[in-house]
Amino acid sequence: MLRSCRLSGKFTNPISSLLGRNYASVAPSPVVVTKSKAGVTVVSIEDNAPASSVAVVVKAGSRVESIDNVGVAHFLKNFAFRSTESKTAFRITREAEHLGGILSANLTRESLIFSGEFLHTDLPHFLEVLSDVVFKTKYEPYEFKDVKKSVNFEREAAEAIPEVITLDAAHAVAFRHGLGNSLFANATTKVTSSEQVKAFSNKVYTAPNITIVGTSVNHKELVSLTDKLFEKVSHTVPSTPITSKYFGGESRIAAPGSSHFVIGFEGAAAGTPEYAILQVLRAYLDGETHTRWGDGVTPLAQLSNKLKDVQISSFNTGYSDAGLFGVHISGTPTSIYATARAVSELLKHKIYHISKEDFQSAIAKAKYYTAAAYETRASKTELIGGQILHSGKVIPISDAVDEFNHITIEDVKNMAEKLLKSTPTTVALGDINTLPHADVL
Repeated sequence: MLRSCRLSGKFTNPISSLLGRNYASVAPSPVVVTKSKAGVTVVSIEDNAPASSVAVVVKAGSRVESIDNVGVAHFLKNFAFRSTESKTAFRITREAEHLGGILSANLTRESLIFSGEFLHTDLPHFLEVLSDVVFKTKYEPYEFKDVKKSVNFEREAAEAIPEVITLDAAHAVAFRHGLGNSLFANATTKVTSSEQVKAFSNKVYTAPNITIVGTSVNHKELVSLTDKLFEKVSHTVPSTPITSKYFGGESRIAAPGSSHFVIGFEGAAAGTPEYAILQVLRAYLDGETHTRWGDGVTPLAQLSNKLKDVQISSFNTGYSDAGLFGVHISGTPTSIYATARAVSELLKHKIYHISKEDFQSAIAKAKYYTAAAYETRASKTELIGGQILHSGKVIPISDAVDEFNHITIEDVKNMAEKLLKSTPTTVALGDINTLPHADVL
């Protein structure tokens, strides 16, 4: 069967349970990396699960779109599992259902991911399906109309979720182009034909741009199948995306319903020491209440409990060469105004008085967030596939968690000071006549 696409991930990752004090001893899953004869990197992860998965991770997220084809990555994602040179779309779906498997496509700002989940013995079938998506999709003109309908439906569904709108707008303000490109093709997209989508696919489907990631599969079999199915892949070296540049600024979007406000700052690239420090800062600020009874104890949670009619969460998004750190506030416009000013004061002053106990708690939460990123097949595939494509290596979970053991309170204070030196990114959604402007914070 076809699973509806996983969009851009949740706005925040709340903690579902408290950490024990043995959090540092995270058992890593064995990871094997091989460069196949076809020139495609193959990664297998043994997690001893009863079912398997395989994914084709392509460096073809929305950031690689140009001004002339903004939105094309969204169209390419939705052309997945349409008619190929060897099978109709109906047959692809029917055979997957017959084998009890699941096919899905996912687009992020840096990657396009096609994946299959199945029983152990069905790896050959599902990897062939995914290779057909890459090499044999027909991009029929008559299918473009259906694809456009699905693209519009997904965009409209996303526009109904304020958290998605504000985070998308924050990226557009912060980075303008590249990472600022939306995950969703909007109404002004210049993509009007299947030929444009096919041309983009020919550009991005090259060996240096592709990584195969399998979980609970035989590594030798996965490499052998990749050699066979990806034998004719192009070895053209793709052009390097323009290096991300942070700008900052303000966006105000009038909309009915609830009001939302985002305050963002220049973050750090994923996998860097600075990103790890920001993870600790995010965990310290937080905003979520992680127990069924009682109030939260973090600064943002206490602020939310005090004002009652607002909800506050922090976020830290990291990419291959940049990042965005910030706070999201939702509630009544007047309370958001007061909360936004309080958050600004918190970042300017209270962060410099973090206690040793609060710091240790933030370290523990940051370790949890990091470990949780390896929890599901989808997140593990996206994470490891991206690491291979952008850095050429896999960062073991044990190393990622251990990074936090070297962070000090002074590191967090210095990072907070550095954040405030960047031009803030603000997005106001809802009653923009009442919501604050950036210059009053």
